[in-house]
Amino acid sequence: MQSLNFKKDTYWIGSLDPKLRVFDIIMETKFGTTYNSYLVKGSEKTVVFETVKAKCFPEYVKKLEEILGSPKEIDYIVVNHTEPDHAGSVEMLLELAPHAKVVGSANAIEFLREIANREFDSIVVEHGDTLDLGNKTLKFIAAPFLHWPDSMYTYIPEDRTLVTCDSFGSHYSFDEVLLSKLPEEKREDYMSALLYYFTAIFGPFKGYVLEALDKIEDFDIETVLTGHGPILDENPQEIMEIYRKWSIEENPNKNRVVVIPYVAAYGYTEQLAMEMERGIKEYDSSIEVKKYNINISNYEGLKTDIMNEIYWADGILLGTSTINGDALPLIWDIAISLNPIVHGGKYVSAFGSYGWSGEGVPNIISRLDQLRMNVLDGYNVKFKPSKEQLEGAFEYGKLFADTMVNKKTPVRENAAEEMSLEELNPSGEEKKWKCLVCGEVFDGIYPPNICPACGVGQELFEMVEEEEVDFHSDAEERIIIIGNGAAGVGAAEAARVRNPKAHIEILTREDIHAYYRPVVSDCLTEEIKDEEFYLKPEMWYEDMGIKVELGRVVNHIDVEKKKITLLDGEVKEYTKLILATGARSFVPPIANVNMAGSFSIRTKKNVDIIKEYAKKSRKAVVVGGGVLGLETAWELKSMGLDVEIIETKPRIFPRQLDEEGSKVLEEAIVKAGVKVHKNRYVVAIEGETQVRGVKLDNDQKISTDIVIMNTGISSNKEMVENKLRTNRGIVVNERMETSIEGIYACGDCAEYEGKVVGLWQVAVEQGRVAGANAVGDTLVYRDEVQPVTFSGMNLDIFSMGNIDNERGDHQVVTQLDSRESHYKKLYFDRDELVGGILIGNVEKANVVLKGVRGKHETSKVLKKLYR
Repeated sequence: MQSLNFKKDTYWIGSLDPKLRVFDIIMETKFGTTYNSYLVKGSEKTVVFETVKAKCFPEYVKKLEEILGSPKEIDYIVVNHTEPDHAGSVEMLLELAPHAKVVGSANAIEFLREIANREFDSIVVEHGDTLDLGNKTLKFIAAPFLHWPDSMYTYIPEDRTLVTCDSFGSHYSFDEVLLSKLPEEKREDYMSALLYYFTAIFGPFKGYVLEALDKIEDFDIETVLTGHGPILDENPQEIMEIYRKWSIEENPNKNRVVVIPYVAAYGYTEQLAMEMERGIKEYDSSIEVKKYNINISNYEGLKTDIMNEIYWADGILLGTSTINGDALPLIWDIAISLNPIVHGGKYVSAFGSYGWSGEGVPNIISRLDQLRMNVLDGYNVKFKPSKEQLEGAFEYGKLFADTMVNKKTPVRENAAEEMSLEELNPSGEEKKWKCLVCGEVFDGIYPPNICPACGVGQELFEMVEEEEVDFHSDAEERIIIIGNGAAGVGAAEAARVRNPKAHIEILTREDIHAYYRPVVSDCLTEEIKDEEFYLKPEMWYEDMGIKVELGRVVNHIDVEKKKITLLDGEVKEYTKLILATGARSFVPPIANVNMAGSFSIRTKKNVDIIKEYAKKSRKAVVVGGGVLGLETAWELKSMGLDVEIIETKPRIFPRQLDEEGSKVLEEAIVKAGVKVHKNRYVVAIEGETQVRGVKLDNDQKISTDIVIMNTGISSNKEMVENKLRTNRGIVVNERMETSIEGIYACGDCAEYEGKVVGLWQVAVEQGRVAGANAVGDTLVYRDEVQPVTFSGMNLDIFSMGNIDNERGDHQVVTQLDSRESHYKKLYFDRDELVGGILIGNVEKANVVLKGVRGKHETSKVLKKLYR
């Protein structure tokens, strides 16, 4: 259809879509729709209102050219609302009208920048502002939430015309465009489309409709230009009054009402519902309680009544049992039918009975938390409620009524976990923040966004008090610490705070001060700030009176004479010796493993060399698919290299993940463009003078320019192997004492109870214990369950505790969203959390961490995890 000049210098330039049957996924369009756009010519300026859906743009341009000759003549593009069916082709129109300025509310301009994905000249207007076209004036009326926050109306007083975009429109395609041309026999269809459109789009915003109508009540309006459907060119007040009538509501309830829809497989949830009703009535007998026992056969007939009752209700209690790890679909249908605009502010909660797992109630609570409602913690019981639990349900009903009637803010369990940082530290003073994963403590008003030591997020920090040290010594000890990693520096600090007079000296073969070793692989692609790289600023060592000698290599230790000989021949004496020599990368017996282009990652120096070599490489092979191996592969991929991983195990992360978790991770690795060879060994590195490929145990050959080994660690114990008791590492007891009095070991070189853990957080704690005891304190190291974290391949992973369920004696809760690569798995033993896996969304990692360490019960964990 061509453009329509229906009023002097005013044109309809929209598009008809009579065959459209579905709009925006959820709306049925039996009568099709229109995408209305208007052109108004003033004596000095020309303006276009809205545009059309992008698919209609070619036809749209022809109409503009028919009227203007060229779209370049457009001075203003007014967007009363930026939904893409109205503003989706603004980006293309600006290409043809480069000098046009876009006019809209502040929200509209902000939204449009994200839709158009380009910069453009704009004019932000507010309620009451005007724009001069010469012989016509545009007056802007704020009309937010009709039906987006950006919405406004534009009034042209000289033409008695109101441009409203979606308001007063309909999905009704009509060739004549003008409502005055609509045949009487089609009036019923049009009114049906008008009501459906109002209900679907403006039903949740009736209060805003009334506000907008009040703002334009005194305007002299002859024509309303809608965004969809016919132009209201004849008695538009009729449609506006219909809108007012549909928007005016009166609560039919004389008393407060609580609606309780519930499903009950065996009647247990129903018992809870009855007791809650009794408790509500006990608190206030005037409260009406409307219960609905729903099932698959009666729900379709009851849903409209339930939602109508909920609309006016003061409180809502949703009852559900748990089947297949979730709430019942009928209750979910009610929960997802609620929205924050219509139902926000109501008092709500969920309750129910469950069998072996109880995710149903916390899952519903989690949904309710999204809706700006007043949510009380749910009430969940296992199997048949006992007499005490029924009494608890009765008391819960009274609590719910009291909270609702007196409009109290619901008190939620562990509310501190939901607090903002400002609420956690209202003093604004510097505090100490401990990372719950690695144990590092940082000073600041708030915790770091990312832990510099282990890379986890802010949610895994907690505020701690300054360590209270009761022990004090002035003994003039001479303490030498070999190694300046987490354990060595931790030992030095622990010793100094207990003994201000001791001589404390750190010897290290590295030529830089101690740094956060877990972030070393990040240095391949990032320039990390000093404060995020080094454990302590250089001045700290001076302030603490700790001498650090960089680039010093120990050649010999005489444990009987308590003397150390350095490589350059210098001899140092000690009264106490702390071995924090760390570990080196384990290199498997591979032919030509020392060829140029073959590396392992352990130190900053390693990384600097690898980084330069990788810049000249196109392909990389990473040997080892553990945490460091995957981090390295991800960094190399980020540098632009083609990367392949060789893993000896049949799946990735076999100790940290179950089979399903490994599958999710492996799919993410593939999506990231990295190839994985599982169950394979590298037997040889190939090339003449430098790496050109690797050969696997199945004779497969893979070409590559660089090989990185990440195949575990070997403790640095050689210098004391014939002097102290050693095994995999230097054997220590719970006080970090070795087999010779006065010599301590800690960190990656130390073996405690048959294990060399090789984790940062263990090194930190062992160093603290060793340093404290070296000056006479009596601290004891306690082996604690440690988490494993990984961030890379566009995926975050948190794993902790006992995830081995081969015997099948654990209760297991699993949730998988393969499309989003989100996976949760929790392991419970005798109703206590013993292990957990989070992949994709790890925001609730603190719940798993605290739950495993604190042996939290099933219901407590699920309530926190799913709310």
